Amino acid sequence: MGIFSKIFNAFKSIRLNDKNVIVGQQLDYLLVSAMYAEQQSAYLNSYETGLSKSTLKTLLEDYWSIYDKEAAAEILLDLQDRNQDQYIEVVYDAFENKENYVTILKSNLPAEEEIFKKYLDIYRNLNNVVPELIEQNVIKDFVQIKKIKDAAWNYGRGAFLSRCCYEAGYLSELEMKEYLRKSFTELKKYCTTWEEYTISYIFGRALWGGPNNSGMIQIADDLLHNAKSPLKDKKYL
Repeated sequence: MGIFSKIFNAFKSIRLNDKNVIVGQQLDYLLVSAMYAEQQSAYLNSYETGLSKSTLKTLLEDYWSIYDKEAAAEILLDLQDRNQDQYIEVVYDAFENKENYVTILKSNLPAEEEIFKKYLDIYRNLNNVVPELIEQNVIKDFVQIKKIKDAAWNYGRGAFLSRCCYEAGYLSELEMKEYLRKSFTELKKYCTTWEEYTISYIFGRALWGGPNNSGMIQIADDLLHNAKSPLKDKKYL
């Protein structure tokens, strides 16, 4: 991600809490939420987000349809389970063998039209996203994506949402801490370094959210290089 240091100078919005600061292993667990937290200008170093009640309400209810504890549990579990999707590997194989992609997809995906179309759409998105990320110097080649996938996009959003749900009273402190610990542990199966975490998050955002991800690239650069960032001196998860 060499372009990070070239395009980013003015975007310095690291927000830290000077109270209830989390350190050590618990901070590593917490930092799985860093990309989404930085998007929302939330604290990076405490369980408290520092967001107003109205902002939390908008984020949980309007963006995620989380109105109670039951909905919170359902959404948070879904975000962790998305990384267990066995058919994503089929799509990746098809992307690497484009001359045979129809055969690969038809031979290995469920025949149900709706399900098949879902994965065909992912394949088509890859054809736009991967060249774009290579052009932006976010990745060098598709091999990087095969390892890390969009794991950080899923675990990262879930981790930050768990903090929001804690503040809204939908999770206990113990439940939130356990969710963050599990997110970190599962994320390590995909990402070895925090730089890979940011790339995985950007890839997920590009794959599911569409183009125009320069803002996400800037956020990643800030987290990895800003002197105030808790990730500045960390390399490995």
